[in-house]
Amino acid sequence: MTFETDDRARVTLVSHPFGLRITGEIDRGNRHLLAGALTWALLAGSHDIRLDLSGLTFIDVAGMRLIVTAAARLSSDREVILDPISPAVRRVLSLTGWDQAPGLRVCS
Repeated sequence: MTFETDDRARVTLVSHPFGLRITGEIDRGNRHLLAGALTWALLAGSHDIRLDLSGLTFIDVAGMRLIVTAAARLSSDREVILDPISPAVRRVLSLTGWDQAPGLRVCS
């Protein structure tokens, strides 16, 4: 089921494992799609939130900050798991140092 979409990005709900698949490009013009989906995921369950970012070809620093902030808001028994991730996401995480952010687990 698609949660949100525009001409450059799509956010799809994934029931098992619980989370979101985000594809396309996230930037200033459509960051609200990511923000809304993350807010929903934070409130919708008590499980970890897995983000499939393998189809994300671009994300700006503010978009990545939304993910890092969501991870920091979780209780200590939950994580935002980035698995799998695209090279573009890995690069932003590496440049910002957020690959070690609290509540965030970066997988292959």
